[in-house]
Amino acid sequence: MKSHPTFLEWDFFKTILYICYLITKTQLLKHFSKFQLMKKILSICFLFITLQPSFAQKEKVKTLANGTCLDSDWKLEFEDNFNGTVLDKNIWKMREYSQGSFDKEGSHEYYSFDNVKVENGVCKLIPKKETVIRNAVNWKPDTLVLEDGKKNNRTYNYTSGWIETKKEFHYGKYEIRCKIPKGKSLWPAFWMYGEKNGINNEIDVFEFWNPQNSFGKYTPKKLAMQHHMTLHFNHKMSGENYIGPDYSLDYHTFTVVWDSTKIEWYVDGALKRTSTQYLTKRGKNVDCKNVKANRTYLLNPVFPTAPMEILANIAVQSGKNSPDENTFNNPIYEIDYIRYYKPIAK
Repeated sequence: MKSHPTFLEWDFFKTILYICYLITKTQLLKHFSKFQLMKKILSICFLFITLQPSFAQKEKVKTLANGTCLDSDWKLEFEDNFNGTVLDKNIWKMREYSQGSFDKEGSHEYYSFDNVKVENGVCKLIPKKETVIRNAVNWKPDTLVLEDGKKNNRTYNYTSGWIETKKEFHYGKYEIRCKIPKGKSLWPAFWMYGEKNGINNEIDVFEFWNPQNSFGKYTPKKLAMQHHMTLHFNHKMSGENYIGPDYSLDYHTFTVVWDSTKIEWYVDGALKRTSTQYLTKRGKNVDCKNVKANRTYLLNPVFPTAPMEILANIAVQSGKNSPDENTFNNPIYEIDYIRYYKPIAK
């Protein structure tokens, strides 16, 4: 969970619509006829189509054998059902590098275990509207200017909850059963993150943030309905989303199955997205059973490979996405359980 998808990672047709919208918002309409304006828009579309493959910079690979799908059973290796009265800090830790968010993250909150409560078999991550003065990075000097251009010691108008496993996990099945909150600017997430040799690896099982239409306009009717599923690898990212039911009304089970050939996202047992290790020249998924020997495929440039920690948190968006008067009426992210299953050969 880093930031929202960038311009080049949007769906192509949404991008074109956005370009057209920007053109109409400028002074171009005063200087071009409708015919000239249409030619300009079409030229931009053609340029984008032409350059699209170069943005991806995908590596080609020639396979030596037919694909083999992994057929595994699952062994439960990690779980927390939150049956106690306090968070088990033997297995969970706070955000390590910085408990305070940076401006570039698109959110503005300070994370604290004070915003994490365990009761009645549920772990609650609770964002609050309260002003605190804290160091973004606890172990750095107060006056040090950080990467977002601001001094380390700063004012936060919101606090929130974050939990992160002390242990890393690799291929397997990751699962959470939870109920997300509903409110403008609330940004609940369940994800995995790890770094190896300076390369970031991340799988976002889910993120929910302020929903927007193709023109970037906030659409409150879709709050807690737009499920984002994103991959990050080596500072590249690939995201998909869909509009589902209102996930704040009840508990739901979100699952990711990750192996060396593909990643699958499920909600309540229903498949929502698949991303594979190999892609066609057009960037389409190639399932493991369809990989043929002596053929050239593209390597998925955002397919993570390193072990990762498991995280759950709820951020508070900033800027134009900041909270309104109803945001903190019931902002609690409720987690019934978190589990990891290790694959074992049949």
